[in-house]
Amino acid sequence: MESPPVTEIVRFTPTESYLANAGEALQSFFEILASTEGFISAYHGLQLDDPGPEGKRGFIIILWETLEHHVALQNDNDKYSMLKASISGAADNRRMFHVFPKSDPSSGLTADALEIASLTLKAGHTTGDISEGMDELVSQKTPGIVGSPTWGRVHEEKETVVIFVGWSSREVGKHLPAIYSPACYLIPDTLQMHMNAVNSPTEAISGAFRKINEHMDGIDVKHTKLEKYSLPVDAMA
Repeated sequence: MESPPVTEIVRFTPTESYLANAGEALQSFFEILASTEGFISAYHGLQLDDPGPEGKRGFIIILWETLEHHVALQNDNDKYSMLKASISGAADNRRMFHVFPKSDPSSGLTADALEIASLTLKAGHTTGDISEGMDELVSQKTPGIVGSPTWGRVHEEKETVVIFVGWSSREVGKHLPAIYSPACYLIPDTLQMHMNAVNSPTEAISGAFRKINEHMDGIDVKHTKLEKYSLPVDAMA
């Protein structure tokens, strides 16, 4: 059985070039990626949430066959230098990390509001402690969900897991000011508050969160609307 694709997430500050024409600003970057062994697909878009003190932010998500394929690209000095140069005019203040999702996240990546929730484990707790609850949570047939939600651990931060949930409408953003206020931003049950805000809570959802909350130290929830990269028409001719 094939493993799900490794999901690279790049958070960045968009430049004026990206804001003016995102596809054109990232075209060379994506063309280099598309020529790389192990590359599957790539997506990009702006964050939907209020900017806050960090300012306007964006996301690039890249699916790889394996982590080793991306590492091989990083070890190719010439190609990787070209890649970094090609993104510099579009994306500043970049932060990159990799997620090992339990299943392919691509079915929800182009939803009108993709939710990316980073959950931090308490010291001494592991992903094994939350695995059952997380599996139950993402398996719920929640109204408004697009595709199949999934979750997985972060390679660079072993105490962090990420959930991907596609929502069918940007209207979910209307709930953010009340739900993700500074007073509750790091409360472990914030994600449950979110799901309950847009759906009627069920015993299954509540039960899943009960299995998760005792192991969680905090949560950071962001939303974005992503566009999938596709080769220019002339490149496919």
